[in-house]
Amino acid sequence: MRATTDAALLRLMIGESDGGKGRPMYKAPVFKAREPGLVGATVLRGAMGFGRSSRMHGWRSHAGGCAN
Repeated sequence: MRATTDAALLRLMIGESDGGKGRPMYKAPVFKAREPGLVGATVLRGAMGFGRSSRMHGWRSHAGGCAN
């Protein structure tokens, strides 16, 4: 295995319902990253979260919130 000294992280937040050109939008960055030979790309699905506004996002975010 070869050691890497330089690294970068690119994080994109794309909704599952976003799309274009006949396929889900989250696939486009993965295919684009592969073209120049980047080492890897991963798509993660977030079940729930919140952003700067503190508004909850997720498929259960309107079902009463979280239990503490």
